Amino acid sequence: MTTETGFQPFDAEGGLIFSTPLPGGPDAFPAERGDGFAESAWAALDGGSDGGPVWVNLDRTKSRAQAWLRGPAGLSKLTADALLAAETRPRAVRRDEGLLVILRGVNLAPGAEPDELIVLRMLVQPGRLITLRQFRFETVGALRERAQRGEAPATPVGVLIAIAAGLTLRLWPVVDNLRDLLDDDEEKIAESDAASVDAGPIAEIRRQAIRLRRYLEPQRAALFELIDAEMGVLGDAERAELTEIGHQTMRIVEDLEEIRDRAAVTQEEIRAAHERRSGRTTYLLTLVAAVFLPLGFLTGLLGINVGGMPGADSPVAFWVVTAGMVVIAGGLVALFRWVRWL
Repeated sequence: MTTETGFQPFDAEGGLIFSTPLPGGPDAFPAERGDGFAESAWAALDGGSDGGPVWVNLDRTKSRAQAWLRGPAGLSKLTADALLAAETRPRAVRRDEGLLVILRGVNLAPGAEPDELIVLRMLVQPGRLITLRQFRFETVGALRERAQRGEAPATPVGVLIAIAAGLTLRLWPVVDNLRDLLDDDEEKIAESDAASVDAGPIAEIRRQAIRLRRYLEPQRAALFELIDAEMGVLGDAERAELTEIGHQTMRIVEDLEEIRDRAAVTQEEIRAAHERRSGRTTYLLTLVAAVFLPLGFLTGLLGINVGGMPGADSPVAFWVVTAGMVVIAGGLVALFRWVRWL
């Protein structure tokens, strides 16, 4: 399996995407890999690291990666289960093995839904960072490319901060797109009758904003929990970076709330316009019925087939009745105008 950048995972079938000492370097991603490369890469993980910190990136769906987490990785069952859970929400939890962090980012894969957020699981330890994913993350790919050049952060918490910053940065275009779509619909309403605007796209914008906020609100809380976590490795600079990322996420959540509320107001405006149009139509039909009701009564009365009908033998009777009905109709219209029904 090869990505679009030409990177080949260390063991795609087993689930080992890569393992690199931080800050990485060309030797950590050898271009030439023999038949036994995958096994030696796993063996290096099982043997641990006697040097600096290591970043291990795994595919959560692969059985060998799952077995490594539950065995040689040295994690408790509770922590391993949390890392491998199928459904989870963003959070940051302090565990004996390290800091368990779960974040979500935009799925940039072709054909993905605009509001689809995929999960990235991380375990931050003083000498090791374990990341697990099911779908490819552009943020992780960019950091891996930096590691190939030896330019990645030199600590696990540094990589964590870089990942959080990258995930947050890639959320802004999604939010901006929703705002632009809503702006276009509001301009259509301002330039024309609101009843002529299709409410379907606005409802979809509102649904997307609600779904995004559902995960980004706990992600905002998780980022601020990271700042307060007593890991013993967060310096003032790291706390400042995480604080800024947390505030950016907070602004994204606030923007989503604004988009959601604006979409709701726009929907109400369209609904009210449809109701006004429907009400006017019903009102006009009622007035027309009110005008023609007495006329219909007269024509029905004069149409009964019994003897003694007045004017039956008169050549002008039809025109007299017609003129009378016109006068009655005009009088009714005048009456409706006088009482301001028209």
